[in-house]
Amino acid sequence: MKNENNLRAFSVLAAASFGFSALLFAADQKTIGPGQENLGSVEVSGEAKDKVTIDKMTLPIKIEISDIIDSVTDKTEKLLEKAQPIPSEDDFRLFNRLSSDQTAKPWLTDFPEPPLIRFFPEPSKTAVAGWRLEVTDDQGNIIQTLSGKGNAVKEIQWDGVDKTGKVIKVASAYSFRFITIDEFKNVHTTIGKAFNLKYLKYRDKKNLYLEVANDFFFDEDRLRPEAAPVFEKVLDVLREYSKYHFTVEYYIENPKGEAVKTRQNDISERVAKEMLLPREDVRYSYLKIEDRGDITRFIIHLR
Repeated sequence: MKNENNLRAFSVLAAASFGFSALLFAADQKTIGPGQENLGSVEVSGEAKDKVTIDKMTLPIKIEISDIIDSVTDKTEKLLEKAQPIPSEDDFRLFNRLSSDQTAKPWLTDFPEPPLIRFFPEPSKTAVAGWRLEVTDDQGNIIQTLSGKGNAVKEIQWDGVDKTGKVIKVASAYSFRFITIDEFKNVHTTIGKAFNLKYLKYRDKKNLYLEVANDFFFDEDRLRPEAAPVFEKVLDVLREYSKYHFTVEYYIENPKGEAVKTRQNDISERVAKEMLLPREDVRYSYLKIEDRGDITRFIIHLR
């Protein structure tokens, strides 16, 4: 009986020793073979605190690329079958203004606009009693004077408005002279360079104006090639203010002649095409040359 009990104790001890060795052996097997996946680890409690890795075979996945391509192709063909018709002229009438408030081509040279003259007087070597800036037209007439006492400011600006409150005209020559009077009442005059504006941008309380000299804009009755960048800038400004209506005024000696009609047709076709507008939405008028001179004027009605 005693021997039988001893035999049973020896068996339990042997089994426990074998199990502990198996745990140590499993803990050393860290390499995962091909086609196997590491599913995690199990913590072993008790005196033997080794981790046992559990491996499982990963099942292969087969994908037929033709199934994906055929599916996408079928969906594309169904979309093409339901394509919308091309918008008609009536559709465009519902959207006769673009909604963008940004310039489409900001790299284009902008129109000159006030202030038109910036003058930087050099510091005088003597005390200055007073100064004045005189702007003259092509006849030498003084159309505007800016003046002050003492030394002149570092920068003098002129907004392009004459004594009568009118903006200077395109295609006319202007110049200016800067005059100082020193403490001894000696007069010192600096003559500025003449300038001639071929196009101009300005505004009043109601409208924004773009004026272009006709002798620069047109060759007889067609748009000059060299004026194309200026016309592109006109279109750019019209797009910028596309939520407002605009009109085009053609000033010419003979408003009833054929030349002005040809000019108008050329400009109207270009504007309508670029602005996506019906031709009749490009409003215009023929006018006899007045105080603004021989020009074409685009007026954007802000109010």
